[in-house]
Amino acid sequence: MLLVCAGLIVRSLQAAQKMRPGFDTQAALAISFDVGLQGYEEAKGRAFHHQILERVRAVPGVRAAALTSNLPLALNYNSSSVYLEGQPAVGSGRLPTCIPMSVSPGFFETMGIALRGRDFAESEDKLEARVAVVNETFAKKFFPGIDPIGKRFNFSGPKDPLWQIIGVCSDGKYNTLAETPQPAVFRPQFRDYDTVVTLVARTQGDPRSIIAPLRKEFQAMDPTLPLYDIKTLTEHMKIPLFPARMAANVLGSFGVLALVLAAIGIYGVMSYVVAGRTREIGLRMALGAQLRHVRQLILGQGMILAGIGLAVGLVIVFILARFLTTMLYGVSPADPITFIAITFLLAAVALVACYVPARRAARVDPMVALREE
Repeated sequence: MLLVCAGLIVRSLQAAQKMRPGFDTQAALAISFDVGLQGYEEAKGRAFHHQILERVRAVPGVRAAALTSNLPLALNYNSSSVYLEGQPAVGSGRLPTCIPMSVSPGFFETMGIALRGRDFAESEDKLEARVAVVNETFAKKFFPGIDPIGKRFNFSGPKDPLWQIIGVCSDGKYNTLAETPQPAVFRPQFRDYDTVVTLVARTQGDPRSIIAPLRKEFQAMDPTLPLYDIKTLTEHMKIPLFPARMAANVLGSFGVLALVLAAIGIYGVMSYVVAGRTREIGLRMALGAQLRHVRQLILGQGMILAGIGLAVGLVIVFILARFLTTMLYGVSPADPITFIAITFLLAAVALVACYVPARRAARVDPMVALREE
């Protein structure tokens, strides 16, 4: 059972490496910084955000760059309530929720996220600019069967000015890789000022080769500003994959140990069986039984027992594997490749464990065996 669970998680990790979590992880990197640590006032902080973005976009090798308040899959679990224009007023606790994010113009292009409608404009940096981009799940859940572009909603209720939807982007993974599709709302980063932001940049080649030039741009503007979480988006994916990797390592280690113990157990049982049937084996050989017939006899008996145990174990694992659903990405708990591979592995180990006693039984001297009491 442990080997099947470990195999499912390993298969899931392989699928997750190939799976696109709603954004393109290739040739992109992220750099986080907080101008509030240097005591920037809002006006100075806003100016810094605009200027650093312009300077980064001008760096040779940078194809696109943007700012965001929250990088997807960064373990930031935020949610906001959603009130749709025209619906009856209800308490905030009864309103549905969505995942909020603030992004600058160019974010969807930088992250490789498909966008229908329009992106944010640089001029939408005032509180009056209540425009938003929603994802496909938001559109399907709150505006089923109609085009949501141009529709309005709010985060609290009907009292405040409503937000207008200007675009719809493709779905992504925002909190965990195993999450079901969640409604998400993207607001203008330059409107929702925050001192803590993450810069994402898409490059033409290896994203790590552009880290040094980007550092120079930051140092040119403020040499005392600390930068942190400097990593490619591929490296960023190690965070959500870490629990699955640990589970695969632990389960795999225990699974290998269980496999070794099972092989020793099968060998011990079959050796005991052979020892108890020495006279019978000697008699068969004295009457003309071939060596291969003796081997087949012992192997057949051992493999029948191993097959019964394997079948029962696989049925139990098939039932219990559903509890791994939250740890699997793009792989079913009943993944046939994993079950077939583990079945062949266990069968091969059982065959080897049975073959050694069978080979020893075939070497029994009939005369010696018949004289044993």
